[in-house]
Amino acid sequence: MTTARQDEVAASVAGLRDRVDAALDGFLTAVERELRETDVATSPLVAEIRRLLAAGGKRMRPAFCYWGFRAAGGPDGEEIVRASAALELLHTMALVHDDLMDGARTRRGVPSVHAHLEDELTSLPDTESRRRGAASAAIIVGDLAAVLADRLFLEAGFDPVVTVDALDGYHRMRVAMAAGQFLDVAVAGRDREAARKAAALKGGVYSVEGPLGIGAALAGATEAQRLTLARFGVPLGEAFQLRDDLLDGEGAHGATPSLVAALVDEGRAALDPTLLDPEAVAALRAMANLLEMP
Repeated sequence: MTTARQDEVAASVAGLRDRVDAALDGFLTAVERELRETDVATSPLVAEIRRLLAAGGKRMRPAFCYWGFRAAGGPDGEEIVRASAALELLHTMALVHDDLMDGARTRRGVPSVHAHLEDELTSLPDTESRRRGAASAAIIVGDLAAVLADRLFLEAGFDPVVTVDALDGYHRMRVAMAAGQFLDVAVAGRDREAARKAAALKGGVYSVEGPLGIGAALAGATEAQRLTLARFGVPLGEAFQLRDDLLDGEGAHGATPSLVAALVDEGRAALDPTLLDPEAVAALRAMANLLEMP
């Protein structure tokens, strides 16, 4: 790929983040109006989702959904941007709940939701009440983010028959998220094989493979296209989670940088421009490059 083409792909990937954020902003503004009509005291719910979104994030899951759609021949449009943006709300739910389970005080350089709410709930009488109230409120914020993810996905604008087809992969991805998280907290610390399985489920399936498959389904992908994207997404998704774990100093699964590199190479090699849209293949390869160990 020429340098000019590489720059074009990089700009396209970066531009998608802005479009996803704009879709989220418009959607959450409408939800805020709805909640204000219910009770103005509920405003912290969406405010916390917005605060976490504004703190950063690469929007990788929406990007994989979008490019899975384009790879299978789907046209650019606001419908796929909205459907892809729904996955960022699902990810937000996972972050809020994960931070609460881990007792993490920060996320993306800002206070985590439960930590921030402890400082906000000044009407509660004592520290323990604020801690418990903030934990409960954080669960509700995460639950709302999951509900809103479903709503945005269903309201993205696709034909209902197409949406129902894509929902199969969407639901399977969410089940894998829960299974992976459970293995992580209940088993993975004592068993290397279980830790590797947890990484593949909680990170791989819902970070790469799932979003790719959902996007492909929304485009009406052929079986050959779906299989090709899965052969790309499965090893790349595992590399995604293992890389994060290694950078965070978590190594219960015994992964090494060389394993991550091998998985990324395996994923890249699976992309077939004779079956998939060449522009999307270039974008997916560029995203795979981001997962190489520093």
